[in-house]
Amino acid sequence: MTDNTPMGDLSEDDGSTPHAPADPSGLVVGVDIGGTKVALMATDVSSGDDLVQDRFATPTSSGPGEFITILSAVIRDLVTSTGRPLDALRAVGIAVPGQVEFDHGRVISAGNLHGWRDVPLRDLVCRELDVPAFVEQDANVAALGERWRGGAKQMNNFVFLALGTGAGAGIVVNGRLHRGFHNAAGEVGNLIMARSFLGKDRGGHGNLETLISGRGIRRTAHRLTGEELGSGDALGQGETDHRLAPLAAKVADHIAMSVIAIATVLDPEAIIFGGGTAAAGDWFIEQVRDRVRHELDPAPAMLPSVLGEHAQLHGAVFGALWELDPELALREELR
Repeated sequence: MTDNTPMGDLSEDDGSTPHAPADPSGLVVGVDIGGTKVALMATDVSSGDDLVQDRFATPTSSGPGEFITILSAVIRDLVTSTGRPLDALRAVGIAVPGQVEFDHGRVISAGNLHGWRDVPLRDLVCRELDVPAFVEQDANVAALGERWRGGAKQMNNFVFLALGTGAGAGIVVNGRLHRGFHNAAGEVGNLIMARSFLGKDRGGHGNLETLISGRGIRRTAHRLTGEELGSGDALGQGETDHRLAPLAAKVADHIAMSVIAIATVLDPEAIIFGGGTAAAGDWFIEQVRDRVRHELDPAPAMLPSVLGEHAQLHGAVFGALWELDPELALREELR
C-alpha cells in the first residue's frame, strides 16, 4: 500500500490476527477505552453507516479478565440493538489508554486501569467473541480516525495530540504510524517542562500529564469558580472569565512548549488537537498558536480535531475493518 492510503504500516505482515475472507455483510464494533468512560460504535461493513453507539463508566478497579467479560457483554448487546443477530459481528477494534505492542495486540501497561500490565488483549477478545480484533494505543487510534474520516485525509505527516485524562500523541510520518522501538513513541505526558521538575516523584505520572490533565484542570477550575466545569469549558471560558484566565494561560504555555518540542523534532504538516483542548474552542487554540509562532518559523498548522471526542471510535472502526479485510477498510465510500 502506498503512503497516500490510511496508515501504510498496517499493510505489513506483522503477526496480527489473520484476515478473514472479504465479506461486505455484517458489522464491526469500535471501542474507545478511556480513563473515565468506555465508548462503543457499531458500523455497517457494506455501507459504512454508523448504526448505534453506547458508553459505560470505565471499571478502572476491575482486572483485565473481569473488564473483558463486561466489555464483551456490552458489545453483544450493542450488536443485538441494531436488530441483527450476534453472528453479524465480523471484527472489533479497540483503543487502549496505554502502551501497546501492536504486533501481538498486547497491552504493555495502561496506567489508569488496575492490573493492566502485559495483557494479551487481542487474544483474549478474539477468544471471547470469536472474531478478529485490532488493539492499539488510543492516540494512535485517534490519528487513524482523523486520517480516515477527519481533517487529515490528505496529510502524510501530522501529529494527533490527545489531551484528556492523560496526554499522548499519535505520530504519522510519511503516511505511517510511528510507534518507536519500545512502542512508546508519542508518550508526551512524560515531557519535562522545566529543570525544577527533574527527578521529582509524581506517583508514576509524567510531568506534562500532571500539569495539563483534564482532571487537574477541572479541579483547579472548581477551586477558582466553585463550579463543576469540563476541562474544555474551563479553558475556553478563560477568554471572558478573569478567574479562569490565568489557568487558560498556564495550560496554553505548557501545550505550546509541547508543540514546539514535537515540531522541532518531527516538522509535521499539522498538529491536530483532540480531547479537552479541541473542546476549548478557537480562542484557546489561538493562544497556543500565538505562542508557537513566536518561537517557530515555519510552524505547523494547529487545528482542532474534526471528529472531536469520536476520533478514537472512528479509528477503532477503521482498525476493525482492516482486520476483517484491508480492501474493505480502504473503500472510498466508507470514508
